[in-house]
Amino acid sequence: MKNLKLNLYLEDNPLKIKNFRLFIIGHFLSFTGSWVQNIAQIWLVYELTWSSLYLGIFSFFSSFPTLFLTFIAGIFIDLFDRKKTLSIIAFLSIFPPLILGFLTQLKLVTFWHITFLAFLSGCLTALDTPLRQVFISEIVPIKFLTKAISFQSLSFNTARVLGPFLAGLIISYRNLYECFYLNALSFIPFLFFLTFFIKTQKQKKFRKIKKEEIRRSFKEIYKFLKKERNILTIIFSVGIFTIFGPSVMILLPLIVHQLHGGGGKEFGFLFSTLGIGAISGASSVIFRKPIEDKVKHLFKATLLFSVGLLGLNFIKNWYFTLIFCFLIGFSFTNFFPVANSYLQENTPDYLRGRIISLFIVSFLGMYPIGSFVAGFLADKINLHIVLLIYVIFLASINTYLLIFKFNKT
Repeated sequence: MKNLKLNLYLEDNPLKIKNFRLFIIGHFLSFTGSWVQNIAQIWLVYELTWSSLYLGIFSFFSSFPTLFLTFIAGIFIDLFDRKKTLSIIAFLSIFPPLILGFLTQLKLVTFWHITFLAFLSGCLTALDTPLRQVFISEIVPIKFLTKAISFQSLSFNTARVLGPFLAGLIISYRNLYECFYLNALSFIPFLFFLTFFIKTQKQKKFRKIKKEEIRRSFKEIYKFLKKERNILTIIFSVGIFTIFGPSVMILLPLIVHQLHGGGGKEFGFLFSTLGIGAISGASSVIFRKPIEDKVKHLFKATLLFSVGLLGLNFIKNWYFTLIFCFLIGFSFTNFFPVANSYLQENTPDYLRGRIISLFIVSFLGMYPIGSFVAGFLADKINLHIVLLIYVIFLASINTYLLIFKFNKT
């Protein structure tokens, strides 16, 4: 009986599609390399400056391109051949970590070298992230989309656990610059698969974009969102979930230190537990029946995150804290992949790049804003009050958007 249920759940398994298998392998390898570099960069900046201010400056410049480039990227995604564009971005992404590796190995690296190269990588990521999301719809049928995006989320969060672990080993037992070389190498399998093995129907040729096309692109998306208010509601909900949900995890070190009297070891446990919860959450979406009511599912994920954050705030037992961190990670990957699939399934192909770009702005672009506000408030007022404020805003606004506003316009 259990085997029968498992077969039913996996009958729309996107891993049966060769194109998707190759894509997800390349995606996983490149993101593992990116997480290795992320950890190494932060440590290198701190080692060079011993300053939290410089860490903040570095974080801002590395994240800022997501805010101002991602929607423009959506226009390019809808106008150009997506496979060729993704291949070019993968190729260009090799060079910033390669240059950083050389500079670090030769002991010529400075803070501004790291920040400038991180900014360049951020610009490429602002193009790459929405493009990878939309590209999935070109290599799997629409009925596979939710599980395909969940597999992508699973690979991302597995890389988020594995990458920092590898970075720690390399920094401790090898040379830090090897982290950057490893990231450069991680893009090569993805580029190789895209160039020689992953097949899609040809779309548009590269050409010069006219100003009239850009204006028309903005008008099209404006008219679509004005007509399809539910799409806009989901995008707003994603932004609210990001600002008042995952962004508050910037306070995790304070939670460990102030509420539990712990240090780096305890922080590592909580961070790993978040990753395990995220992997479990993505797996739960994959190994279950197709989600019929995605909006209701998003609402439940919001409530689950709120419960986890309340638990972190008020219950000081360490083992319960680990459980609440697991719930937070679990809810994270039950929210974003499902919201992503809802948007893609309800958007025509010629607009999909721009809509998913707005999703990425709401997802990744809002994260630095929410984190900055959380850090600022925690510096000025009591940590418990900050966490409670975030829970109240998250639960109340998303309840309004997903329960009362959705389908009411």
